[in-house]
Amino acid sequence: MTLRTRIFLSLTPLGLLLVASGTAGFILLERTGGRIDAILRENYVSVQAMFRLNEATERIDSAFQFSMAGRGPVASVQFETNWGVFDEQFGIEANNITIHPTEDDLVARLRDLRADYRVRGQRFYSLPAGSPQREAAYFGGPGDPGLLGRFKEIKDVSNEILRINRENMESSRDRALEATRTNLIGFGAGLVVVALLVVAVGWYLNRVIVGPIQAVTEAAHSIGNSGQLELTVPVLGGDEVGRLAVAFNAMTRELRKYRRSNLDRLLRAQKTAQATIDSFPYPVLVIDPDGRVDLANPASRAIFGVGPTVDGEPSPAWLPPEPLRKPLADALQVQRAYQPDQFDQAISFRLKDEERTYLPQVCPIRDPEGNTLGAAVVLNDITRFRLLDQFKSDLVATVSHELKTPLTSVRLAVHVLLEEAVGSLNPKQTELLIDARDNAERLLALIEQLLALARLQRTQDQTKFQVADPVELLRQAAELVRPRAEDKHVDLKVMVGEPLPPVAVDQERIGQALMNLLNNAVTYTPSGGQVTLSASLTSDNRVSLTVTDTGVGIPAEYLPHVFDRFFRIPDQSEEGGTGLGLAIVREVVTAHNGEVTCESEPGKGTAFRVILPRAESDAEELA
Repeated sequence: MTLRTRIFLSLTPLGLLLVASGTAGFILLERTGGRIDAILRENYVSVQAMFRLNEATERIDSAFQFSMAGRGPVASVQFETNWGVFDEQFGIEANNITIHPTEDDLVARLRDLRADYRVRGQRFYSLPAGSPQREAAYFGGPGDPGLLGRFKEIKDVSNEILRINRENMESSRDRALEATRTNLIGFGAGLVVVALLVVAVGWYLNRVIVGPIQAVTEAAHSIGNSGQLELTVPVLGGDEVGRLAVAFNAMTRELRKYRRSNLDRLLRAQKTAQATIDSFPYPVLVIDPDGRVDLANPASRAIFGVGPTVDGEPSPAWLPPEPLRKPLADALQVQRAYQPDQFDQAISFRLKDEERTYLPQVCPIRDPEGNTLGAAVVLNDITRFRLLDQFKSDLVATVSHELKTPLTSVRLAVHVLLEEAVGSLNPKQTELLIDARDNAERLLALIEQLLALARLQRTQDQTKFQVADPVELLRQAAELVRPRAEDKHVDLKVMVGEPLPPVAVDQERIGQALMNLLNNAVTYTPSGGQVTLSASLTSDNRVSLTVTDTGVGIPAEYLPHVFDRFFRIPDQSEEGGTGLGLAIVREVVTAHNGEVTCESEPGKGTAFRVILPRAESDAEELA
C-alpha cells in the first residue's frame, strides 16, 4: 500500500465524521432557532396587542371622564379615535390565538365585553351633556356595573391574556434552553469522538511517516555536522518513506566509498606535497588562513622550530619573526605578495654556529575562485651572494681609500701649479691644468661617496641614534646648501608648521641624506626656481621630511630607478654627478627603519619624502 493511500484512508473517516457533525449541528441549531423564533414572534404579537389595547381602553375611559367634566367635543373625538385602536388590536389578538383553549375563552370573553362596552359608550354620548344620567351610566348602580365596571373587566381580561402569553414566552425560552443544552452535550460528545479520532490518526501518521522522516533527518544532521557516514536508518515497509530510507542508506554507503577514496587521494597528495617541499634545500613553510603551519620542510624546522602536528590536532598560530609579520599578514588578509630583491631586505639567522642570510618571499595561495587558502613562505639562501657583495663593497672601500691618498696629492699639485707658485704658465698649460683639476675634484667626490656608501653597508659600523627636532634637521641641511643655491639664484625655503614629535636619528648620516637630496634639487632646478623643505605628521603617526623643487622633473619611466647605484637620468643636467647620492639616501633611511619615496612630473618638479618613526615609539628599539 502506498503512502498516499494510507494517508487518504486515515483521513477519510475523520473527514466524514467532521462533515456529519457539522451537518447535524447546523440542522439542530436551525430547528431550535426556528422554533424559538416562531414561538416568541407569535406570543410577542399578542403581548404587544394587549398592551396597546389596554392603553386604548384607558384613553376611552378618560374620554368618558372628560365628557362629564364638560369637555364634550374633545372627549367625543378621543372616544372615537381610541375605539378604532381598540378594535384594531382586538382583531390582531383574535387572529393570533396560540394558547388553546385558555386564550380562546379569554378572547371570547373579551369580545362580549367589547360589544357591551361599545353599546354602553354610545348610549352614554346619546344622553344630554351634564345630565345626571351620564354619571349613572358611567358609575352604574345596583346590578349594573356601568362603564367603569366594564372598563375594569376589560382590563382584567386583557391583562390575563398578556400574562399567559408572557408565561408561554418564558416557558418556550426554558424549553429552548433545555433543547440547546441537550444539543450542545451531543455536539460536545461528537467533538470528543472527533478529537480521539484525530489523536489516533496523528499517532498512526507519526508512526508511519513522521518517525521515519525524523530518523532520516537526524541521520542527515549527524552526517553533515560530524561526518558519521556509518549511520543507517531503519526501513519500515515498502511505501515512499521506506524507499526514502533505502535510498538514504544507499547514499551513505556510496559516500563512505567516496570518502575512503578521497581520503586515500588526499593522503597521497599530502605526502606528495610534503615530499616536494622536503626536496627544497631552502626553508619552505605553508601557512593556513588562520596563521597555523600547514606544511614545513626540514630546513624551515631547523630555523623556526615549527611544523604541523602529527596527532591531527590543529597547531597553535605561528608567530613569525618581526620582518615577516606584516608581509605574511598582507598575504593572508589582502592577498598581497612580498618579493623583495634588495640585500637590505634580507634577514639573518644563526644556524649551527654559522650566520646564514636569506631573502624572504611570501606568496598568497588562492583557489580558482580567488579565495585565500593560505600563504607560502620561502627563504632563499643568499649567504654566498651576501658575502660576495660584502667582498665587493670592502674591495670598493679599500680601493677607494687607497686611491684617495695619491689623488689628494695630485689634486694638491694641480692647485699649486695653477697658483703659479713654481713658475708661470702659458694659456694652454693653464687650460690643461684646469681640466685636470675639475676631473680630480669629480674623481675625489666619487671616491668620497663610494667610501660613504661602503661605510653604510658595513654592519660593524653602528649607527648612533639621538633624539632630534625634525624642523631643526631641515634648517641645518638648508644652511649648508644655501650658498650653492644663492650662487645659482634658487630660492631655498624651510616651511615651519605645527610642532612635531621628535625623531631618533643619527644626525650625521641623516644630515648627509638631506644634503644629498638638497644638492640634487638645486642641481636640477633652473635659475629663478624654488626648493622647499617641510615636515609633517603622516596618517600612521610617523614624521615626514619633504624636499620639493620646481625643477625639470623626472620622466615616469625613470622613477623606479632613481635610487639605484650609479643611475643618472640622461641629458638632464650639464653638471657632473656620480649617481650615488640617492642610493646613499636610501641606505641611510633604511638604517633608520624608515622609507623614502619620490614623486615627480616632468616640467613641474620633484618631491622626495623621507618618512621616519617617532622617537618615543622607536628610539630605544633603533638604538
